[in-house]
Amino acid sequence: MNANLERLSENSVKLTVEVSAEEFDKALDLAFEKVVKEVKADGFRPGKMPKNIFIQRFGWASLYNEAIQYAFEETYPLALQQTKVYPTAEPKVDLDFASLEKGKSFTYTAEVDVWPEVHLGEYKGLKVKPLSTRVTKKDVEAEIKHMLESKVENVIKDGPAENGDTVVIDFEGFVDGVPFEGGKAENYQLELGSKAFIPGFEDQLIGAKSEQDVEVNVTFPKDYHASLAGKAALFKVKVHEVKGKEYPELTDELVKELEIENVNTVEEYQNYVKEDLKKRKSVAAENHLVTGLVDAVCKNSYADFPESLIKSEVEHQVNNVEMQAKQYGMPVEMLLQYSGVASMDEFKKSAEEHIRKSFLEELVLEKIMELENIEASQEEIEKEYQTLANVSEKDDEKAKNDKVNAVKKQYKVGQVAYKVKADKVIEILKKNAVTKEAKEETK
Repeated sequence: MNANLERLSENSVKLTVEVSAEEFDKALDLAFEKVVKEVKADGFRPGKMPKNIFIQRFGWASLYNEAIQYAFEETYPLALQQTKVYPTAEPKVDLDFASLEKGKSFTYTAEVDVWPEVHLGEYKGLKVKPLSTRVTKKDVEAEIKHMLESKVENVIKDGPAENGDTVVIDFEGFVDGVPFEGGKAENYQLELGSKAFIPGFEDQLIGAKSEQDVEVNVTFPKDYHASLAGKAALFKVKVHEVKGKEYPELTDELVKELEIENVNTVEEYQNYVKEDLKKRKSVAAENHLVTGLVDAVCKNSYADFPESLIKSEVEHQVNNVEMQAKQYGMPVEMLLQYSGVASMDEFKKSAEEHIRKSFLEELVLEKIMELENIEASQEEIEKEYQTLANVSEKDDEKAKNDKVNAVKKQYKVGQVAYKVKADKVIEILKKNAVTKEAKEETK
């Protein structure tokens, strides 16, 4: 087998592959072994007809289709390897069928989309503004308030519903006097002000009291799913209960209920929150820096991806969301809207942007690995496996091995090696970046 490469564009190539006479004859033998099993002829059991008699009756040409398939499956991967081509789609294969003859070589061409060469921009001296890791008194108070809100109890109240209250309701929706699918529910708990319902719905329940009937008039948004988009609707609502929020007080007793190790008093809890916030802000600042550096390199770089690759990936994501919608038993448009996406077109556009960004990041990192001669040693790979497995000094040898072996089943060596090398690239970007130190914590 011999292969020649012709570049058709930035992201497509044509391979011209010559299959030798010996390789073609081998493929013909394999084709005969398969085809003869299907042949029914007088005087022979299936699969037992000698080759010479088969050829006398049917000729070598009867095996060409199968032989070509065998030859292609054998030579195409070798041609890719020889020419260092990395395809993103199935090839378009062409050959002159009339030129095939046993004992002679033949040539086929394969046009295929490939991963493009990335045009790498400057990756040293990048400027990124870091996030502050400063923790203020207001930060601590807000975190404690958030914890207290998680322990709020909704208590039935006699007065009218206010913003922030929860109402327990039955409702049924009508368009042009006709009930519509999905517009009815019983004993639904709705927090007023949560914006969980159609705009205007929750506002019209403010002031309602327990056991009151309320008629709510709304218009569905224009970007709602097609059957209701832009239409006026009437909801008949029965308010069963109005519940107000009752906040707990921060006390030593409440702190103990949180069951945080070595934290038993309000003061200890405040200090714990402060330190925890500092750690989280440090992690967020590190993630922000890394993301900013990678984004900056990508902004300076370019790669022309095959449209077939992008289209295939978008279709894959569309299929996934359609399967999710089917599992939930709802229209796909409704599932998208619950996720904050107005339409399938918007979903596809967002998916394409994310895919292009993700692919470019991968090519950029790999190019820097190549330029900086970055490798991953076996020792580094094993260490990364231990990190992924959350191995600690407290683990005995068996526990450590069990954890690592479980992770090795989940992540292949190539994946872990790539992560090790990618981390080294990030360190190079950080080392050569131009940043101002984030402000340290102040009181």
